[in-house]
Amino acid sequence: VALTTGQASSLSTAQVAGLTTAAIAALETADFAALKSDAIAALSANQIKALTTDQVVALTTAEAAALSTAQVSALSSNAIAALETADLSAIKTAGIAALSSAQVAA
Repeated sequence: VALTTGQASSLSTAQVAGLTTAAIAALETADFAALKSDAIAALSANQIKALTTDQVVALTTAEAAALSTAQVSALSSNAIAALETADLSAIKTAGIAALSSAQVAA
């Protein structure tokens, strides 16, 4: 997606929620990191599945803490393994409980 970081940071929650999974996956890591926390919290499970490992690593601890159980369940094993310890620790108990054995094994 040909957005500047400034443009990415100005996207509304509704605009981010309206992006296709391909558009989400195509965002540069810096552009993804510039998205507002409420926009990240509004991503669908399918949009979360489309995230690259680099995009997941770009999540702040607060953004990781705001992920819903469905969003955490949608993260790939590689994404879970790449999370910083503080980010993983910030995920709600329900989100951790929802992880599959494959996600935990990573």
